[in-house]
Amino acid sequence: MTSSDGTLLSVRGLKKHFPVGTGFLTRNKSMLKAVDGVDFDIEPGKTYGLVGESGCGKTTTAKMILLLEEPTDGTFSFEGNDALTMDRDGRKNYKSKVQAVFQDPWASLNPRMRVGGIIGEPLEVNSTLTKQEIKTRVGGLLEEVGLAAYQSNLFPHEFSGGQRQRIGVARSLALNPSLIVLDEPVSALDVSIRAQIMNLLEDLQDEHNLTYLLIAHHLATVRYMCDKVGVMYLGRLVEEADTEELFDNPLHPYTRALMSAALPSHPDIEREEIILTGEVPSPVNPPEGCHFHPRCPSRFEPCADAEPVEIEPTPGHRVVCHLY
Repeated sequence: MTSSDGTLLSVRGLKKHFPVGTGFLTRNKSMLKAVDGVDFDIEPGKTYGLVGESGCGKTTTAKMILLLEEPTDGTFSFEGNDALTMDRDGRKNYKSKVQAVFQDPWASLNPRMRVGGIIGEPLEVNSTLTKQEIKTRVGGLLEEVGLAAYQSNLFPHEFSGGQRQRIGVARSLALNPSLIVLDEPVSALDVSIRAQIMNLLEDLQDEHNLTYLLIAHHLATVRYMCDKVGVMYLGRLVEEADTEELFDNPLHPYTRALMSAALPSHPDIEREEIILTGEVPSPVNPPEGCHFHPRCPSRFEPCADAEPVEIEPTPGHRVVCHLY
């Protein structure tokens, strides 16, 4: 099921501001603007990637989509329904259809539970299946992610990191979700294992028509897995485009700098090296005008004073920058 415009998830003006005390027992509170007005859509069966430096707001955005954080402002709709105004039954249905695979396979599984219990727990809570039916379903899920059904009797510590992440993927599939939030799903794994997990996720997406929201900072992962990418800086989306368009024709100076910092696909490829000066500004007190202008190699007169507006130089390619 999708909305009338063909999107599965539609995010508009999403914000999350955290109060920050300026002193002991003080009443004066500053606001940390972790996410400061984000818009994007995800089509069913597609993968949308959010990229940017640590602290740019990617994971906070994901937590709001998972209803783990309440937005300060803005909204998002799922299958055409406002996710923030749903009743109790609506929220329960939403949480069964929107699942997550987390970054750390060592911390995301309860070490005191057997794998069968970890994967089967969502089914016990949200379905009317019998114990035997749940056991059969768990065995099938383990085999689907490349493990064996008998391994449901083992504990998480008896698996490698890559196998644990497969267990996390199996758990996310238990309730037949429509959308899975992938929060850095391969960044904690050995390089040799990353491709296996990415291929597994791609195969499962094709088989079950899954939709992914991928949170990542590793550009090679994003390019391999995503259909569309949004680039975040200091809580805001600064550029969005189809994946190949973004990598072939990055428009925002920050996106160009990210691309130049990534390893090329071949050692003989030469490209411009862009070195950003200074540190990422504090989200408690972001710069006036364009948030990126203190570090931008292309800044000019209006950047320090006026906030840039979003434009679309080519269809489907959005950028927020005074250069355009």
